[in-house]
Amino acid sequence: MVTFFTVLFWLLLFLIITFNLFVIISHGMLIGVYPYVMVVTLVFGVLLLVIRFVKWTLLIKIATLLMAVVFILSLYTFYQIWRNTRLLNGYISKRSSYMNEIEQLLKNEDVTRGSFSKQEEGIISLIEANTGIPVTYHNQGEYLNGGGETIDAMIEAMDKAQHHIHVEFFIMRDDSIGNKFKDILIKKAQEGVSVRVIYDGLGSRKLKKNYVGELKKEGVDVRAYDGYIDSLLKGKLNHRNHRKIVVVDGKVGFVGGFNIGDEYLGRDENIGYWKDLQVQLEGDVVHSMQMVFLGDWYYVTDEKILEEEYFPSNHGITNYMPAQMVTSGFDTYWSEISQFYFAMITSAEDRVYIGTPYLVLNDSMLKALQVAALKGVDVRLIIPKKPDLFIVGWANESYFEKLLKSKVKIYQYDRGFLHAKVFLVDDRIVSVGTANFNTRSLFLDYEVNAVIYDKGMAGKLLEEFQLYERESQQVTYEDEMKKGLLNKVKGMLGKIIIPLA
Repeated sequence: MVTFFTVLFWLLLFLIITFNLFVIISHGMLIGVYPYVMVVTLVFGVLLLVIRFVKWTLLIKIATLLMAVVFILSLYTFYQIWRNTRLLNGYISKRSSYMNEIEQLLKNEDVTRGSFSKQEEGIISLIEANTGIPVTYHNQGEYLNGGGETIDAMIEAMDKAQHHIHVEFFIMRDDSIGNKFKDILIKKAQEGVSVRVIYDGLGSRKLKKNYVGELKKEGVDVRAYDGYIDSLLKGKLNHRNHRKIVVVDGKVGFVGGFNIGDEYLGRDENIGYWKDLQVQLEGDVVHSMQMVFLGDWYYVTDEKILEEEYFPSNHGITNYMPAQMVTSGFDTYWSEISQFYFAMITSAEDRVYIGTPYLVLNDSMLKALQVAALKGVDVRLIIPKKPDLFIVGWANESYFEKLLKSKVKIYQYDRGFLHAKVFLVDDRIVSVGTANFNTRSLFLDYEVNAVIYDKGMAGKLLEEFQLYERESQQVTYEDEMKKGLLNKVKGMLGKIIIPLA
C-alpha cells in the first residue's frame, strides 16, 4: 500500500512540474483538477515522510489510512469535476432554461440596433452568442473610484428603493462597513422592500452567524452560494462565485471590484490604501444585471422569479449609451470572459490598457498581448507593486520578461493596492467588473463584467488610467534583465502555487 502511494506521489509531482514547465493549459478539466492535485501531492508528501522517518507502527497505520481516505475522496472529486466540465451536472441547462423564461418578459423592449464599428459588432455578437445576453441601448453610467464614494453611492441608491434590493458579493464582513451595509438592508426590509442577499460560502467564511441571523430575523432573505459541504459534494470547492452586484428596483445597478469589508476603504494596515473601480449603471442594462443575479438566486434557492416588476420599463433613461453584461463560470459552454478578453486584445487597433491586481496568463493570452504590441498597438498593463499576498507578486512578475521583450508597457501601482479590473480598447470599448486577468477568474470562478461601447465613458476611463500611471513605476526590459536566478525561481513558485489562491 505504501509503495502504491509513493509511486502515486512521484507521478503527481511529475505532472505538476510538467504542467508548469510548459504552459498553463486552458482545458477545463486540467485547470479544475490542478489545485486539488497540488493539495493531494502535498498531503502525500508529508505523510510519506512521516512513514519514512517515524518508526511508530500505529502512526504509520494512521498515515496510510489517511492517504487511502484522501485518495478515495480525490477520485470522487475528480469525477465530479469531470461531470462539471462535461456539463452533466444540470447547472447550465437549468440556468439557460430559466434565462429563456426571463427573456420572454423582455421581448417587447426596444431592440433597434445602433450603429457600431466592425470591431464592436464582433464583440457584441461574441458575448451574445456565448451568454445569450444582448446589447442594450438606453443607459447611463458613472465610475466610482473610491471605497467611501462607492459605499455611499450604494447606500444612497438602496435607501431610495421602493420594491426590491438584490445584493451579491464574494466577500461580506462583520466589520464597520459590513454593519453599515447591514443596517440599510434591515431598514429597507422593515419598510416592506424585498431584500435578497447572496454571499459566497467560502469567500465570506469568516462572516459571523449572528450577522446573518440578524438579517434573517428582520426579513432579509440571505443565502450562501455553496458552503464547504456543498462545494465538496459538487466538486466546486475551488470554483467560487466572485460576482459583486447590487440591483435596486431593477433600475439602478452596481458592478466592479468592491466587496463589503473595511479593507476596501483602506482600513487594513497590512494592505494600506486601496484603489478600486466600480461602475454605477441605470437603464436597460440593469435588466441584464438582474438576470445574472436571479440566475444565481435560482441556483441557491430553486426559486424562479418571473414577475415583470423586477424588469421595469419606466426607468426614464433615454440617453444612448450601448452596454452589455458578460458572465462566465466553470461549468458553462465556454470560458466566456476569457474569450471576450482575447477578442478585445486581438481586435484592438490603437490601444489596449488593462488594470488588474493578478496577472497569471495562459499561452494564448500571453501571445495575444505580444502580437498586439508587436504590430504597433499601445499595450499597457498596470498591476500593484505591493500585492495582497507576496507570492501573487512572484507570479505577476514571472511574465514580465516575455511581455516587455514584445514591447508591452508594464506599470506597478505604487500608492497602495490596485484592485480594479478594467479594460480599455481603442477609446471606444470599456470593461469594468469582477474578472481579474488571471487563470482563476478566466477559468475557475463565476464572474461578471459590464461592457460599455461609448466614447464618453472610454474617455473618462482613459483619464483614470493616466492617473494610475502617474502613481506607478514603469518597469523596463533593462530592469528585468538585471534580476538574478532567484527571481526566476520565485516566478516559477508563484505560478505553481497561485491557482490555489
